[in-house]
Amino acid sequence: MSLKACIYDLDGVITDTAKYHFESWKWVAEQLDYDLTEKQNLKLKGVGRKESLDKILGWSKARISEAEKQNLLYKKNQMYLEQIDAMSPSEVFDGFKAFNAKAKQAGITVAIGSSSRNAIRIIDKLDLVLDFHAIVDGGMTPNSKPEPDIFLMAAEKLQIAPAECLVIEDSQAGLTAAKKAGMKSVAFGNDKGLKGAQLQIKNWLEADLEKFNSIF
Repeated sequence: MSLKACIYDLDGVITDTAKYHFESWKWVAEQLDYDLTEKQNLKLKGVGRKESLDKILGWSKARISEAEKQNLLYKKNQMYLEQIDAMSPSEVFDGFKAFNAKAKQAGITVAIGSSSRNAIRIIDKLDLVLDFHAIVDGGMTPNSKPEPDIFLMAAEKLQIAPAECLVIEDSQAGLTAAKKAGMKSVAFGNDKGLKGAQLQIKNWLEADLEKFNSIF
């Protein structure tokens, strides 16, 4: 068994859209007379939009109709889109493009596996559309992370067996999804509480293909 494909999460792994999510989810919470904390926002990482709203409703103990839910989700997304439409290629994390190019040169196929329904829009703003062999976002599968659907679809598009795929993720939901998909994983970032990954790197400057290969 060897490493044949890298599947990257987008938010928090290739660029930082977490700050935009926090601002828009904080606004949603305010509509429910609730103050969303940064610690709670971390629990929304890698989780789909509807599931995130359900978490906030649980924390706030607010009761609203399905129509009100849909209205909040729509307004949250519009606010978020305004913010990401102002993004630029300078917001790609240092070292990512160099690592991705090296992986492709080594014959490794690469894909995005993101819960975000706006993944393609963000990738376009970052000028990365042509950098991947496949892109799968949260609007393409029935279930979001921590279910494995997104990663399994990415592997299918790449025509690579799940056991030969490596997921790079910054959220527990994503790492759980990778494990359910039968894939190896690398935890990305400084969160020491992430579980289930074979390795952890703080940033792309620490990424090492040989070390990633050694997992398999």
